[in-house]
Amino acid sequence: MANGLYLYCIAGTQETEKLGNIGLYEKPVHTISFKDIGAVVSAIPFKEIQPNVDEINWHQRVVEASRENWATLPVRFGTIFKSDDSLRKYLAKSYKDLRSKITKFKNKDEYGVKVIFDKDDLSKLNLNMDDDEEIIKIKEELVNAGEGTSYFLKLRMDEAIQSQILRKIDEITGEIHRQLSKSADSSCTIRADLPQIVLNSSYLVDRSKKETFDSQMKKTKEKYTHYGMVIHVSGPWAPYSFC
Repeated sequence: MANGLYLYCIAGTQETEKLGNIGLYEKPVHTISFKDIGAVVSAIPFKEIQPNVDEINWHQRVVEASRENWATLPVRFGTIFKSDDSLRKYLAKSYKDLRSKITKFKNKDEYGVKVIFDKDDLSKLNLNMDDDEEIIKIKEELVNAGEGTSYFLKLRMDEAIQSQILRKIDEITGEIHRQLSKSADSSCTIRADLPQIVLNSSYLVDRSKKETFDSQMKKTKEKYTHYGMVIHVSGPWAPYSFC
């Protein structure tokens, strides 16, 4: 089967570089340059590959090796070119956009933040149900309600309580995101796969502002732990969420 070129990322280097046998299936990784950018690649059979854990880890390992040396744009997993020539045509066609992004991400890293909250333990949220107009109204109606009416009023009560819980969680996670965003050049939120993850967000941080971001992260953790929020930070990464 003919070999193609597996593309991991685009790097801000014009030199031909060798990164060692760190690619998919432990193949040697090198760069193919065009003007002042380089495509980070390794040889691979020209066929569709499936994203299992090993392949994804290999892909990320190469991207991170690039990030440690140059401004790096990650490329979607599974991108394969038939030849050097087809890759160079892609670099030529996309050069302006790639060069612009390389400049934007120079000396910047991505940090991921996940805020986890156990919705079965609401005691730390400090909810005040007595101030909720809907709940007050339902309680008043329950005083003189018959059995059938009481059943439906209690359903409404459960919905009103759940709405207040969700509003409080949204309020807290919104505050967390705004506070962390102040120390970042850019930020975004990402859909979470699990219900206990109430905030899944990413922050693009200039390396010169890393201490400021860390300080804000420490303050945020200290403040919102009291509400039962567990904050996990990962990174630094290449700017996966901002490409």
